[in-house]
Amino acid sequence: MKILLTTLNAKYIHKNLALRWIYQARPAVQQDVTLKEYTIKDDLYKIEQEIIAGYYDLVCFSIYIWNIEFIIPLINRLKQAQPALHILVGGPEVSYESDDLLEKGVDAISIGEGEESVWEYVQMLKNKQNYEIAGICTKQYPNHVKRVVSLSFLEQLEDPYFMDIDADAMDKRYLYFETSRGCPYGCEYCLSSCDRQVRLFSMPYVMKMLEKIKASKIKQVKLLDRTFNVAPQRALQLARYMNEECKNQIFQFEVVAETLSEELLEFFEREADPDRFRLEIGVQSFHEPTLQSVSRIQNNQRLIEVIDRLRKAHIIMHVDLIAGLPYEDKKTFEKSFDRLFALSADECQLGLLKLLKGTKLRQKTAQYGFVYEAHAPYTIQATAWLSFQDLQEIALSAQAVEKYWNSGKCSFTIRELLRLGYITSAYQLFEALGKEYQKLPHPYAPQHLFQAFMKAFSDMDQLMLAAMLNMDYYRQVKQRPPHFHQFKLRDEIRMRIKETAKQNGVSAYSLDHYSAMSYGWNRKLGYQLILFDQHNHLPKRYWCDQTIKEWKEIIDETDYDSD
Repeated sequence: MKILLTTLNAKYIHKNLALRWIYQARPAVQQDVTLKEYTIKDDLYKIEQEIIAGYYDLVCFSIYIWNIEFIIPLINRLKQAQPALHILVGGPEVSYESDDLLEKGVDAISIGEGEESVWEYVQMLKNKQNYEIAGICTKQYPNHVKRVVSLSFLEQLEDPYFMDIDADAMDKRYLYFETSRGCPYGCEYCLSSCDRQVRLFSMPYVMKMLEKIKASKIKQVKLLDRTFNVAPQRALQLARYMNEECKNQIFQFEVVAETLSEELLEFFEREADPDRFRLEIGVQSFHEPTLQSVSRIQNNQRLIEVIDRLRKAHIIMHVDLIAGLPYEDKKTFEKSFDRLFALSADECQLGLLKLLKGTKLRQKTAQYGFVYEAHAPYTIQATAWLSFQDLQEIALSAQAVEKYWNSGKCSFTIRELLRLGYITSAYQLFEALGKEYQKLPHPYAPQHLFQAFMKAFSDMDQLMLAAMLNMDYYRQVKQRPPHFHQFKLRDEIRMRIKETAKQNGVSAYSLDHYSAMSYGWNRKLGYQLILFDQHNHLPKRYWCDQTIKEWKEIIDETDYDSD
């Protein structure tokens, strides 16, 4: 049989680890197997034609919430073109409540882990027989029991991380790496809660893989472990090796912050290179009734303490909340967001609840008054506590958090407005930005994003706001950008700034050929001098007060005056 293992990834930089495991688990006699990945931005017609031209007997698709709406139409088209083509699907999105796919061109569904069941199914097809296989669902054998594979079996295979097909792009794509499978927690909105048994790859195997990572060109490693710190001493040993030996890689993994051992927390505070670790911390809510309703155990006080200590250690953190959980209305959610944002994590994701197939929370739709999209990703649209309009406003706020904060575009201005008390609620700040952001044309120029910020707070002192935004605007550009506001410096002020700059070592040539000047903000209104260069580097920036007597170079936000 000629077999294709394939999927549509969200982006080129992503890789599908599940398909790689299945490929490496193929029997020695099964040689004619191709692994090829596409993205959701690729042309479906071209993908269809390429698959048809391959004359495959079996095509296996890996399906997730972000690609099912692309893959199902593709399957229909393939079946129309080649009715005899056999289609097998697997992945989180089809492991639950997906028997309807068997009426839409799919011949079989892999339920759970497919490293063994897929190849047992292939052998059945080769034998031209029809019998039940654990972990495979068909019309004749509607099996819904999740198949689990022994990790010791996987450790005997050629590893899926350093395959020949990936060699040329190792430094251009993420490496997805797993040291465990399963999750110890039972959060009812999460698919991981369906597998409460944590299984750990052996330490010799994990260390062997880390040694290969250390010697590779890989830059970004994302661990797929649901909880990296589930075994504290093991986590500390792995983190120490990553820190001390894997000098060329950045490691990203998910931790349950409030359960971080003191020893592991002190490692991040005292030993870890903060530029080499990125921690994902799911907070979801601070509202106790909400946490209890979804079976989430969370010590809020300890969680806040740990995030604060990690922030002070300059560890990069991505924290997130979920809107739409039970017993959380708009005001309660705003309080949760403000509480989380005050901890000053590098990235803050504000997500809307997705009622995934197979989760306990989806089964309680009537109890909680959930209304959600009928198709993937099953985003919540209303609850007994949040109206459709409430969730629309939260969705706009989520966009604003991504565009203005997580991107770093306006982080200085946002911090200043909150610090000075001009805005008391971070959530309300982002909601105002979101409402203006949605009015922008797409695509939009960078200055339009800043103009939308000005419009969102048109009742504020516009000169002061422009001065703050200038500090964000000019630190991110390599050439003189267009103005985004009407405030310009008088010629007299510009000449005085030039004279002061010369006195502080700035060359006349740079001032005449590569400079820009604007209002600026450094805990008070002043002026900013921006020096570009012919090499397209980020500019040097200087700030002076309105008397043009205070003068300092601004390297990054840590150079602004402290309270």
